[in-house]
Amino acid sequence: MATAFASRIPTERFALVALAVAASALAIPAYRDYRIFKSYGPGGVPNNALGWVLVRVLFQPFGREMLSTDEYVRRIAAAEGHGKGDDGFLVLSEERGTRPVVGPHVVPQRQLTQVPDEAVMEKLGGVFESFARRNHHLVKLARSNLERHADGIFLADHLPASGLARTMQGEIAHVHFGNDHSLHMVLAPADCIKIIEAGWGQRHAFSGSSAMTFLSLGTRPDIPAEYLLIYAPRTEAEIETVMQILSASVKFMTGREDVR
Repeated sequence: MATAFASRIPTERFALVALAVAASALAIPAYRDYRIFKSYGPGGVPNNALGWVLVRVLFQPFGREMLSTDEYVRRIAAAEGHGKGDDGFLVLSEERGTRPVVGPHVVPQRQLTQVPDEAVMEKLGGVFESFARRNHHLVKLARSNLERHADGIFLADHLPASGLARTMQGEIAHVHFGNDHSLHMVLAPADCIKIIEAGWGQRHAFSGSSAMTFLSLGTRPDIPAEYLLIYAPRTEAEIETVMQILSASVKFMTGREDVR
């Protein structure tokens, strides 16, 4: 009896050591993943351990691929574009080059590389606000419904909201001022193709899915397929391109051409 008991001790110790090693092997990548999540800063979900767990356990399974353009080609071919603009409003003069690395979490969607310096960030903020005020006949500045920590550009109160403008509760675009200074915008299907193919952006992982309605228990609308992440401008010249994309977004969402 004593001999049998003694023989079990090494086995139990081995099991405990193996369990500790396995726990450490899981804990290290989990901690690294959490640090990446924390680096995004404020967004649509809490920037803490609870938010990280919600994203990884509940939200992540709803993520879709973000670079194909097939969905937009089908919409245009089937005349399913949302009103005027099936040919798009945007002319891109050049490709952007290598895409930045985007974080592995479905929300918030942020860049991890090619983040602009402080001077470019400040310039983008000023240009974005000036654009909104210059186009007060079409848009207004208000707190973003999706980001909740920064102002976005919305359809002006006196304009009728229809189609995607109504789905988005009037929100057209916002900048991620708290972190990388990338942007989210809603664009015409043809412009989505141009932007993705030229390397200026990609879809949100929830774009075109039913994730938002399901996860919010019906309290928030789904994000349309035309909702794109526009990569942060790295230079003042790239700010001009981003503002051209924003102008195309406003034309599409307002149905107006008189963007200043």
